[in-house]
Amino acid sequence: MELTRQVILTRYDRGNIEEIEDIVVTEYPLTIYLNDEELVTLLCSPASLEFLVIGFLLSESIIKTKNEISTIRIDQSKGIAYVKTKTSKDMAKYFMGKRMLTTGCGRGTIFYNIYDSMNCGIINSDLKISYDKILYLMKEFAAKSQIFQSTGGVHSAALSQGEEILFFQEDVGRHNALDKVLGEAFMKDVDFSKMLLLTSGRISSEMLLKAGKRGISTVVSRSAPMDLALKMGMELNMTIVGFARGQRMNVYTGRERIIW
Repeated sequence: MELTRQVILTRYDRGNIEEIEDIVVTEYPLTIYLNDEELVTLLCSPASLEFLVIGFLLSESIIKTKNEISTIRIDQSKGIAYVKTKTSKDMAKYFMGKRMLTTGCGRGTIFYNIYDSMNCGIINSDLKISYDKILYLMKEFAAKSQIFQSTGGVHSAALSQGEEILFFQEDVGRHNALDKVLGEAFMKDVDFSKMLLLTSGRISSEMLLKAGKRGISTVVSRSAPMDLALKMGMELNMTIVGFARGQRMNVYTGRERIIW
């Protein structure tokens, strides 16, 4: 399935009116069935869907290891992902009373509770990175986002060991982009404590929590962090960098991990 499609639109530009062709991003509903039980529908970009499913299950603490997954089958024509696990999962245990509206895009709700932060230990990663390396990585990060450059309609997420970008994903939703990149790295047995996360979107509490659950110490965005994310970042000993663009950035928490 194509990630974008062409449309005809009418453009007004300083008094000039014309019909032109343009490109818009494909938005695709994917319903996840876990052990034949409907779990959730994600609005996403139709790429790296298996990584998205794995990342979502991982972020929601439904799975903790690869060995728990028996099979994953994506029926792209129907927009359905069928997941089988080796043991049954009591969904009430995970989701009862935990569905809430979020600041997310590409997904209107997330199974989330602030007390989930109790599942995150204090991050003790010794990963350090220089400020100029962060700015270099963010420049490389922006250059990789080809769909954004052509449409302006997607978010991106990436993982780096501090030298280069190792994993990169795009999606209409910033949560989905993050889940995709976490799912890909998880399936490739990456040591998350040695990674830093790059994102194009706002750093909200749920985004920070996804990273914290994996032991990622440093989250860098070209956008803004939210208040609750900063509070959680301080409690979890995480480094939060926002507005990393060009030759500037703001370090909100965990300043000691930045080499100045």
